[in-house]
Amino acid sequence: MPNPKNANRRTSYVIFFPLLFIMFIFEIMHLPAAVAPYRPDFVATVLIFFAITDPKRVNVGLAWFAGLILDLLSGAPMGIHGLIFAFQVYIIVAQFKHFAAFMVWQQMIIIGIVNFIAHIGVYWIGHLIGQPSYSSNFSWQALATMLCWPVFMLIYRFLWVFFNVTSASVKSEKEI
Repeated sequence: MPNPKNANRRTSYVIFFPLLFIMFIFEIMHLPAAVAPYRPDFVATVLIFFAITDPKRVNVGLAWFAGLILDLLSGAPMGIHGLIFAFQVYIIVAQFKHFAAFMVWQQMIIIGIVNFIAHIGVYWIGHLIGQPSYSSNFSWQALATMLCWPVFMLIYRFLWVFFNVTSASVKSEKEI
């Protein structure tokens, strides 16, 4: 017998793909030079949030694909953003099993450290492939991502509840 509470529940893709599209626009949007170094990593926040709330639908493979799309949109060498997003999602999902249960300040610190390490990796890979960028702005971007995490998380949770979304990992009554 179906549960009437879950009858109108939607898949997380209903809000994931539109949010990802909006965050792609924010990532490629031109900002003034004074503000550009402080742009948070919008796409990474969406991927991390959905990877911890619905890990069966949003995973490392989808993060890699989103990174490849961002590489095409931004003109970056192919695979760099794919690598950075897949790394961040993998580290947070694999190493922090109960990440969603952490306090917000703990999540902020973990996201800041992981984002900083990922940006150092991109900086290093850029030098290896012969496209060096000699700015140290990636540290400010990691700090901005860390500080904006509570706001993004609040927005994503509100949308999750507003659109009545369910996770793929929630078991139905038949399975219980």
